Amino acid sequence: MLLERNSQRSSELELLDLGPSYYSQEEYTGCLHQLARIGRFLGGDKATLDVFTRFPAPSSILDVGCGGGQFTLQLAEKFPQAQVTGIDISSQAIDFAQKQLEETQLTNVTFEIPPSVHLLYPANSFDVVTATLVCHHMEDAQLIDFLRKAYAVATHRIILNDLHRHWLAYLGFFLIAKPCFANRLIAHDGLLSIKRAFKKKDWIHFLQAAGIPLEQCSITWHWAFRWVVCINTSDK
Repeated sequence: MLLERNSQRSSELELLDLGPSYYSQEEYTGCLHQLARIGRFLGGDKATLDVFTRFPAPSSILDVGCGGGQFTLQLAEKFPQAQVTGIDISSQAIDFAQKQLEETQLTNVTFEIPPSVHLLYPANSFDVVTATLVCHHMEDAQLIDFLRKAYAVATHRIILNDLHRHWLAYLGFFLIAKPCFANRLIAHDGLLSIKRAFKKKDWIHFLQAAGIPLEQCSITWHWAFRWVVCINTSDK
């Protein structure tokens, strides 16, 4: 069934969120590789990097939900003076990311499993907190809590990149999913990710619910059907 124009966020869990018993290690590894390619070739990575480069280079970055770590490594390469930390609650993801790191010469990046699903870092621990294709995995209350905690942790800004819940995005992915993506996690979860994603009004609601002043926020649309939310935390 196609996505309705006035749809609400879906609460159905993706296979990735249901856990390793719902997919094989081979499927998961293939999914991480394909997600990295999608980010590079459909402009998602560039959309986030463009926001980073509009501001002075950070000295520390926290990449929340780093997955396989490919984008975290891009950040570490782009900002060699910064200490970049990638975190993910999946031990499979962190193991994969560590292997990717071992194939580089980078010394300014670390990957770790956080002690809690909550962002339990002291205030102003990192210059920038960023998350790519992570927020749509959260339920509404979880997202509001994450925004509040990220706002406290980030010294200068938060940069979030996630999908636009739009019928055209759903239709487009529906048409190309099976022909282009043999990986079951990409084909299945990709459609569900769009249903769990956001309209601009959703972002406004969640930011307000988290107590973040809208005048400190920008919400911009990027191809292909991505929102990039930039929150200035310098004036908190």
